[in-house]
Amino acid sequence: MRLIIYTGKGGVGKTSVAAATALKCARKGYRTLIMSTDAAHSVSDSMETELCGQPTRVEENLDAIEIDMLYELETRWSEIQKYISDFLVSQGLDGITSKEMSVIPGMELMSALFYLDDFHKKGTYDVIVMDTAPTGETIKLLSFPESSEWYSDKLYRIIHNLIKVARMTIGKVMSTPLPSEELLKDLEMLIGRMKNVQKILEDPEITSIRLVVNPEKMVINETKRAYTYLCLYGLTVECLVINRLLPDGNDDYFAQKRIEQEKYMKIIQESFDPLKMLKAQQLPVELVGMKSLEYLGDMLFQDEDPTSRFTTERPIEIYSENGKDIIALRLPFMPKEKVQLYKSSDSLVVEAGQYRRSMSLPFTFIQKEPEKAEFTDGMLRIMFPGDDVSGERKPAE
Repeated sequence: MRLIIYTGKGGVGKTSVAAATALKCARKGYRTLIMSTDAAHSVSDSMETELCGQPTRVEENLDAIEIDMLYELETRWSEIQKYISDFLVSQGLDGITSKEMSVIPGMELMSALFYLDDFHKKGTYDVIVMDTAPTGETIKLLSFPESSEWYSDKLYRIIHNLIKVARMTIGKVMSTPLPSEELLKDLEMLIGRMKNVQKILEDPEITSIRLVVNPEKMVINETKRAYTYLCLYGLTVECLVINRLLPDGNDDYFAQKRIEQEKYMKIIQESFDPLKMLKAQQLPVELVGMKSLEYLGDMLFQDEDPTSRFTTERPIEIYSENGKDIIALRLPFMPKEKVQLYKSSDSLVVEAGQYRRSMSLPFTFIQKEPEKAEFTDGMLRIMFPGDDVSGERKPAE
């Protein structure tokens, strides 16, 4: 299964590009799903098709789904919602309010990720194209599996044991409901599924991130930050889609805009080279309906297969060189002074700007302390004492 994720600043045209990609994949014969994780849900408007919280057939080889939180609560999260609702009722809330309050942050993110796990296991689709919320929300979505793994590993077993003790002691006399064993089993299953999703997201043979950008200063700056943070979480950015370019012309009204776009196109080329770049022009009419999406898809990909892997280079490498074991992490566009690094037991914590990643270290690194760290040309290299004295670079065990 191929997973192609489009993200970028709000308003750059992610939905249109995602829908055009999915349509072109389907018409090439791939079993394709376009999935919207954006609460605004514009895919149905773009394709002029009514969509819901379950995969809906749009045309041959093409299904679409918009994650519906109400539907998810009634199906995937029923046991968890029931417990939270019962707990809130025991604290004095009325039944309707308790149901509204039982939607905990992150449920819609996890629902989208669990769909990926389901479809991957069953082989339902050849290609899934994901239309996401603006950059900040997308980074939350894509970093969620690793963040949840950290919390589950550190806290779940402690809480599980405490609840077992509480159920046998104070649980016999208190009115507040304690989580059932079935609920705890559900939570344990969710933790396991999150680990599966993390493997899918971090495999560049499966998952590709494509950044959508317009030739404008604010958009370019946000795209740079997004590129950095996606690399921080070990996700492969394989392509840049430059959208809404003005076509050549002699009219005076857009003359200044064309000059501005030419200036920013040079900045994009210099900043993101050698990343693959796809280009699409601004259309003279609103981009809705299948004919418009087909035209956009042809403009973007021409004769190329939209499922092509333009790069499978990982942003994280672990290797041995000159007697050192090295973890190298690509952080493009990040100033050196905004990078912080420290080791905590079996984890390596990297802070880049406003984002933090706690990376679980390979077993052979856990007992070692970092000797040195270098940050040059957008690459953070953390050096540990190693056993290799040949001087040759090779993968670390």
